[in-house]
Amino acid sequence: MLMNLARKALRRAADERGFSMVAVMLVMMISGLFLAGAFAAANGQIPVTRDSQDRKQALAAAEAGLEYYAYHLATDNDYWAKCTNVPRPNTTEPSPVVQRWSGTGQDTRKDNWRKVPGSAAEYAIELLPAGTASACAPPPGDTQASMINPDGTFRIRATGKSNGTKRSLVGTFRRKTFLDFLYFTDLETADPTTYANSTLGDYAAQYCMTPRANRPWWCTEIQFGPSDIIRGPMHTNDDSIMVCGSPTFGTDSLDAIEVVADKFTWKTAEGCASASPTFNGPTGTGATYTMPTTNEELKTLPQTGYKFTGETTIRLKGDETPAKISVKNANVNGGAWTDKPFPPNGVIYVQSGGWCPANPPITATYTGQQNCANVYVSGTYNQSLTINAENDIIIKPPAGSTNGDVLGTNDAVLGLIANNFVRVAHEVTRGWRDDYNECTNVTPTMQNVTVEAAILSLQHSFIVDNYACGAELGTLKVKGAIAQKFRGPVGTTADTGFTKDYNYDKRLRYRSPPYFLQPEVASWQRVRLSEQVPAT
Repeated sequence: MLMNLARKALRRAADERGFSMVAVMLVMMISGLFLAGAFAAANGQIPVTRDSQDRKQALAAAEAGLEYYAYHLATDNDYWAKCTNVPRPNTTEPSPVVQRWSGTGQDTRKDNWRKVPGSAAEYAIELLPAGTASACAPPPGDTQASMINPDGTFRIRATGKSNGTKRSLVGTFRRKTFLDFLYFTDLETADPTTYANSTLGDYAAQYCMTPRANRPWWCTEIQFGPSDIIRGPMHTNDDSIMVCGSPTFGTDSLDAIEVVADKFTWKTAEGCASASPTFNGPTGTGATYTMPTTNEELKTLPQTGYKFTGETTIRLKGDETPAKISVKNANVNGGAWTDKPFPPNGVIYVQSGGWCPANPPITATYTGQQNCANVYVSGTYNQSLTINAENDIIIKPPAGSTNGDVLGTNDAVLGLIANNFVRVAHEVTRGWRDDYNECTNVTPTMQNVTVEAAILSLQHSFIVDNYACGAELGTLKVKGAIAQKFRGPVGTTADTGFTKDYNYDKRLRYRSPPYFLQPEVASWQRVRLSEQVPAT
């Protein structure tokens, strides 16, 4: 009996029933807690993930809106000028292009949201007017005044939305301009008015105004010489460039060197022993940019600029306090010097006052020009400005000074636009033969000139007066951009005139002087993109 009791006690001590159930219950409870925590954590991230996805889709929709507008602008340069009077994308969808919504009142985008193909996200595009304009003004309104900013740009705002989440992108567009190049020419040949033989000049005006491949052999071809350095991008509407020795073009991969032809071509100048140019930027072909024939459209700008008649001398005094310009004009204040503040819209226009005698740069004088729309410019500017002349702009200081520098401060940019020539003054006297190549510099002589400006000669050239005679003048430094119909010489290899030192002002890739003229035919490009926070 005792043996049986002992056996039962041992069996009860070895029995694990009940203990395993407790262990299983504990494991299940702990696992359940882990599962509950994981579910809670995952469930809590669902709104965050959904919001992140919506933000990404809204941004993609806004980008799609910008691309939609850019596509239509690329196929129609005047698309922007039609304001909201643009075709619908198809018969079932509304046009997404609307006037700006100010954030209050009726939302202009209502009923104009367009779905992104293959997505539930939508976009709308608002036209952002310039200055104080309240909306884009379609014809017969002044569309340009309502949309184009003084720097030649216009802006749109594309807003994308997904499940109520919105993001807005502001795109700034600008035409391909003369300011995209340090050096721009329509033709790589001499201006017919610079031929010493007037009869030959008349022939040149008839036969030389065509691409080099079609020009007669006797046309004056201007070459890039061994010491020439073009520190920036370059474009010519001509079919090739002519070089001698080892000139250098460009400074980096952004400095494109372009001609208008089937392929990029350079030629060795006639009589040159050898030519081995260095191209630091990419060479290629580009579009033809047609130059305007006149700057008269700038006459009609809002009357917050200055307009003068006849010969005008302007001394810029941006380095004084307060900044001002000093003007001398026979029709203003009895011809005495007059101080004025810089014009509010940044534009000065000088128009003709009557008959203007011919005064070609190769035999230039500085008298008897009172009726001519000539502007003599020098000094320092601290506000952005564009000076326009119906005739010529001449870099020349007032009487008694030899400092003809034109310098900028305060991050300002200057435009010099002439219907005819932009000239650097070089005053000389000639002997009894009045020989084109023989003269003496007038003392005191303006030497080592620096011009910081975007220069545009619509019908002629940027040139140095009397460049082919007299003693050498040092260095002509230009920081900015030069655009001209013909190549203009500034000196000769016979030690006359100036040595060139031209440098591109890289700010001009994104900025321009007030109301600077654009090519008549050029495409629009997006130059800036920024996100507006918060979105509208």
